[in-house]
Amino acid sequence: MQPDNTFWAMVDGRLPLPAAATTLGWCFHAHNPADRSVSVSFEVGDALTNPLGQVHGGMLAAMLDDCMGPAIYAELPPDRIAVTVESKTVFVQAARPGRIFGYGRIEHWRGQLCFAAGRLTDEQGRVLATATATYRIGHLRWRGWRVPGPLVKHLLRRQLRKRAAAKALAAK
Repeated sequence: MQPDNTFWAMVDGRLPLPAAATTLGWCFHAHNPADRSVSVSFEVGDALTNPLGQVHGGMLAAMLDDCMGPAIYAELPPDRIAVTVESKTVFVQAARPGRIFGYGRIEHWRGQLCFAAGRLTDEQGRVLATATATYRIGHLRWRGWRVPGPLVKHLLRRQLRKRAAAKALAAK
């Protein structure tokens, strides 16, 4: 676990969630470092459904990416990123709006490649969809330049201070 990275700052509310995670209704539940997995859930509304009233398959694929990616980001140093290289989704049964539970796990990590698996279930525990994916681990870059770890940590701390100051000002 890397508690000083951006992922953990978002999980504990020091930074806002990405817009995609908010749209999907993403909520973090747990990280298990022993098996390198995370548990999450999604509050799915009608805005993510197809004309039949079922959750759109593309939204389920995005949710699976938001299960597997966090399993990786929970362990990445602050100056690294994980980019999805390929993903395969298997749709098992139709998903309806409501709470969907997600599980993501690192299966294998070798050098710059990380292989992960994910699963979505409904409130009754029925499997809705599964996925496997390959991620390329790289250095965080800005305008083509590699950003060193100490600078990333400094920028993260600065962003957190600015956010805390804005909250304190709003509370007055």
